[in-house]
Amino acid sequence: MWTGSGKTSVTAGFLSALKGSTHIKVGPDFIDPMILSSISGERGYNLDRWLGGKNYGNVIAYASRRHKIAVVEGVMGAYDSGVGKGFSTMEYFRGSGIPYVLVVDVHKHAESIFHAAKGFIGKNCIGVVLNRYTTPRHLEIVEKPFTDKNIRILGRIPYDESFHVSERHLGLKIEEGMETIRATGNKISEYLDTSFVEDLPDREFQIPQQEGRKIGRMAIAMDDAFSFYYQSSLDRLSSMFEVEFFSPLKNQVPENPDAIYLGGGYPELHAEKLHDSTKTSSYIRDFAENGGYVYGECGGAMYMMENMNAGGKEYDMAGIFTGRSVMEKRPVLSYTEMFAESANPYYRKGMRIFGHEFHYSRIETREKMCMDMVRGKGINGKDGMVKKNSLGIYTHVDMGRYGDIFSSIKHK
Repeated sequence: MWTGSGKTSVTAGFLSALKGSTHIKVGPDFIDPMILSSISGERGYNLDRWLGGKNYGNVIAYASRRHKIAVVEGVMGAYDSGVGKGFSTMEYFRGSGIPYVLVVDVHKHAESIFHAAKGFIGKNCIGVVLNRYTTPRHLEIVEKPFTDKNIRILGRIPYDESFHVSERHLGLKIEEGMETIRATGNKISEYLDTSFVEDLPDREFQIPQQEGRKIGRMAIAMDDAFSFYYQSSLDRLSSMFEVEFFSPLKNQVPENPDAIYLGGGYPELHAEKLHDSTKTSSYIRDFAENGGYVYGECGGAMYMMENMNAGGKEYDMAGIFTGRSVMEKRPVLSYTEMFAESANPYYRKGMRIFGHEFHYSRIETREKMCMDMVRGKGINGKDGMVKKNSLGIYTHVDMGRYGDIFSSIKHK
């Protein structure tokens, strides 16, 4: 219903109760889908029209390939967006025809909570979950107006501090979040009624045609330092390339790639280990110097710098770009829009690119930039460090939309 109502914990409960289901998150957030993957067993998708463009709904089709049920978690309050018309949870649900369950936080409320909630109950609303009631008498008071109006109650969850899922942030260790969400989901599932699933209509989705022939090999960094990837990006790149995952933290070297993709994540939490993984950093630096294609996003771009300042200490990184990244206390969080003002190996000159940035660092460099920030901060109003065929950029993009930027890469 609104931020703090318990959407994530209830989503975890439904994922636990509905075995074999997958999950989709409205908005650009990486962290919730990663944490919830500990319940569903696989990475979730993001439903976001800013990132995905006119084909943003394709993620529902991708999710339907392997699953009959997807649990979709909204963002902020049902009508909130912070961006403009067309970006609220309710508009996503209406536009995609997604039936929804309204999570109502009844803590410290009585009959009046029904009147606050009824404005959120539309024709696609399956029912409500009454969250955080304190006593049987309290539950009786808050649920009566709903039952009097024949609004189906799909969950009655008592107040329990252990059910609270704290706000995620860039410094949280994913493993800790996964352990918490698994335990929370299992507990909350006991209070949910999933019989409504039998009444849901079957829907068929047009699955976008995938490219046939692979055009080369791509190595993607994947470990605790580099883990921020949209699943639609991984799907698209896997359709274009033979994909190999490797771990810089384990000092691994990819096997004869045509391109290397360094995603975002938590390199600052593993700065010393990345500093010590010289086999990996030397390989990537040499690969880039020899004209290899290296694409680094956010944490990946930080790793491509000469140094990283984390915890007051300096650590050597891959050294593709001169300069360093420096950790700060306040985050940068925004949708981004960039204008490609000069030629680069990936985005054509004059192209507009839509993405998202979320980081606690800044980059200090004198490297040439190819992007002008129309929206967002980037690197002092610019973004996209370029050297030969390497690009380091703060903005995360959905490769389901921009995968064609790699289509010109020639297989060795």
